[in-house]
Amino acid sequence: MRTSLGRLVTAGALVLVVAAAGACGRKTDPLTPDSPRPEAVSNITIAVRDVVAYFSWPIPVKNVEGKPLGPADIKGFRIYRAEQSRERKRPIYRQVAEISLSNPAPAQVQNGIVSWNDTGLQYGKVYVYRVRAYSSRGGASGYSDEVRAAPLLSLAAPKNPKAAGGDGSVMLAWEPVTTRSDGSVHQGFAGYLVYRGMEPGKHDDTPLNKEPVAISAYEDTTVINGKPFYYRVRTVDSPVRPWQESPDSAEVQAIPRDMTPPAPPTGITVVPGIGRVFLTWNENQEKDLAGYHVYRSLKSGGEQERLTEKPLNRTTFSDETVKQGATYYYSITAVDKSGNESAGSKEKKTYTEKIR
Repeated sequence: MRTSLGRLVTAGALVLVVAAAGACGRKTDPLTPDSPRPEAVSNITIAVRDVVAYFSWPIPVKNVEGKPLGPADIKGFRIYRAEQSRERKRPIYRQVAEISLSNPAPAQVQNGIVSWNDTGLQYGKVYVYRVRAYSSRGGASGYSDEVRAAPLLSLAAPKNPKAAGGDGSVMLAWEPVTTRSDGSVHQGFAGYLVYRGMEPGKHDDTPLNKEPVAISAYEDTTVINGKPFYYRVRTVDSPVRPWQESPDSAEVQAIPRDMTPPAPPTGITVVPGIGRVFLTWNENQEKDLAGYHVYRSLKSGGEQERLTEKPLNRTTFSDETVKQGATYYYSITAVDKSGNESAGSKEKKTYTEKIR
């Protein structure tokens, strides 16, 4: 009996010791989830052209704790605007736009940059803006730093722009600008900046011409044949910075095309036989060569008949449609992948053999 009671006491003591030891051990910190709040929007750029303010900013990639955010963590943005009073009172902000990244129109999102325009501003006023990002998990960032826009009367945008693709170039032209955007007459300097893009509605931030052109035409010689290019033109009121840019002209598009034919083939040899004429020639060296066409006529300089339906991808040809004892004149052309065909090679005269 005593032995059993002693064992129970000993076991109970051990339990208390273990419990006490566990209680004295170091506690681990509780796990806390990352904050859903994005970091504040930063690096907002703004350009004002006439009564339109053009904004862009990068999508935040971290939360308020500096931890990375995934692409789906940012749901969108809210833009707030206030009018700055002359009395320098604290501006009263009102939300003027909300951008959802799942359907950002009329804003645009490209390469992690959001672009948005505020239209219909008024001359003589100063507008102040702030932006907030909000998360798909419900958190919102703090406000961005304030940015300001002061609309100023600009020259009118160029009208009726046209673009024509050439060989390795695009020629642009538009009507000269002689008025301001409100229709009043402008008699001072009017120059033009040309902006280009590779997609409709998306253009580089930097113009093609470093300095304004004073004529209403421009040739872009930095294009690639076969690719579409998109252009807009703006008017500026000074040949040197700082200048005031007009709104964009209408967008025009052009595709430059290869219009230069290959060189005529050389080294043509003609070997007549019975019921056939065999031709060979030197290979052209153009990188965009598609092949060759073979022509035949019954007299020198006469009307030619093309014997090849499609360009040949070799430098030999056997004409098996000849008549015995006839005289023929052969000429060969080269064709490139753009469909440009060279002038004909020098004629080669031959007589076909006659069976006796």
